[in-house]
Amino acid sequence: MTAAVQPKPRARYVAKRDAIMAAAIKVFVDQGMSGFTLAAVAKRMDLHPVSLTYYFKRKEDLAAAVLHDTIRRFGEMLTRAEEEASPPDRLRIFVAGYFETRRRIAAGEEIPLAPFSEIYLVEGDQSEALIESFQTLYVRIGRLFKSPDMPWMTPPRRQALARLVVNQLTWSDAWLDAYEPDDYRRVAARVVDVMTGGLAAKGQAWPDLPLMTLGSPDALNDEVTRDRFLVAATKLINREGYRGASVDKISAELKVTKGSFYHHNADKDELAAACFARTFDIIDQAKRGAADIEPGWVRLWLTTASLGMHQASGESGRMLRHHALAAVPRSMRRQMLTRFHQITHSFAGMISDGVADGSIRPVDPLLAAHAVMVVFNASLPLDPKNNPESTAGLLEDYLRPALLGFFVE
Repeated sequence: MTAAVQPKPRARYVAKRDAIMAAAIKVFVDQGMSGFTLAAVAKRMDLHPVSLTYYFKRKEDLAAAVLHDTIRRFGEMLTRAEEEASPPDRLRIFVAGYFETRRRIAAGEEIPLAPFSEIYLVEGDQSEALIESFQTLYVRIGRLFKSPDMPWMTPPRRQALARLVVNQLTWSDAWLDAYEPDDYRRVAARVVDVMTGGLAAKGQAWPDLPLMTLGSPDALNDEVTRDRFLVAATKLINREGYRGASVDKISAELKVTKGSFYHHNADKDELAAACFARTFDIIDQAKRGAADIEPGWVRLWLTTASLGMHQASGESGRMLRHHALAAVPRSMRRQMLTRFHQITHSFAGMISDGVADGSIRPVDPLLAAHAVMVVFNASLPLDPKNNPESTAGLLEDYLRPALLGFFVE
C-alpha cells in the first residue's frame, strides 16, 4: 500500500497569500511598524480585515512573514555566492544576485523585498526567531570576506563590512528607479567595482591628517534647548523609526513634559524636518571644511572620514540614518529625498574632480557617490553592544576598507 501523497498548497491560496504579503510590504514602507496593521493592509487590497485572518491571525504574524521571506531570499543570494572560492567573487555574485532580484521585482516576477529598517520593532512571540534569522544573515554575509589568505580580515572588520553591504544594497531603494531595469546588471558591476577597488587612484596613500570636528558642542548645563530636542529626536528616530519616535518618548528621553516639548517645537513633523535639516547642515559643514583641500582624493577622504567618525562617536549628536525616511509623511519624504539626492550629486562632483586630477581612479561618479553617502551614514562603533560610543578601530577596520577597497590589507 503506497503512502498517501500530501497535496501541495492550492495555487489560489498561495497567490492570495503572496498578494497579501506584497501589500503588507507597501504598508511597511509607507507607515513603518508602528503604523502597520491588518486593517491598513486590507484597505490597500480593498478587502475586509477579517478576510486576512484566514492567512495571518495577527499583524505580528504578517510582519514576521514578510521579513522572514526577505531574509530567505537574501539567503538564496548568499547560497549562490558561497559557492565561489574567493571573497571578491563571492561578493560579486551576491551583489549581482541582489540586483537581479530587483530586476525581477521591477518586471513583476517577484514581490518586493521588505525593508529591514524596523525589524527590531516587531513584537510578540515572533520577535526572537526573526531577530535570530536576521543576525544569522549578517554572520553569513560577513563570512563572504573570510579567507586564510587574508588574515587581516578580522571578525570586527568582516561584520562592519557586512553591515555596510546591507546598507549599500538597501539604500538603493532611494535611487534605483532612476535606472532602467535592463541596466541593473551594469549597476551591480559598478557598485562591486567601488566595493572591491575603492576610490583612491594607484599610488595615493591613506592620508594622515587631523579630522574635522563637526556639529555643535553640547551645552554644559542642564538647560533644555531646541538643539537637545533635535539630538534626542534623531536618536529615537534612528532607533525606532519615524512613527515609533512619539512625542511622549522624545519628551521622556529628555525627562521633560509634553508641555515643554510643545514650547520648543510646533509638532513632531516640524521637529523631524528640523532633524533632517540638522543632518544636512552637518554634511554641508564637512564639505565646506574640506573644500580647499587638494587633490580630490584627499578632499573626499577628509569629508567622508570626518563624517564617519562623527556618526560613530555620537558626540554632538548623530545624523539621521537613511532608513529614517521609512514611514515619514509622503510630502516630507519627497522633500528629504530631493535633498539627499542633491548632496549625492555634490559628492559625485567631488569624485569627478578627483578622477580629473588623477587622484581618484575612474569609477561611475554617481554610483560611487551613493556608496560614499552610505559609508558615513552607516558608520557605527565596531562593538556597539559593549562600547556604544567607542570609535576604536573604526578608521582602520571600517573607513579604510570602505574607501580603499574592502579587501585592502
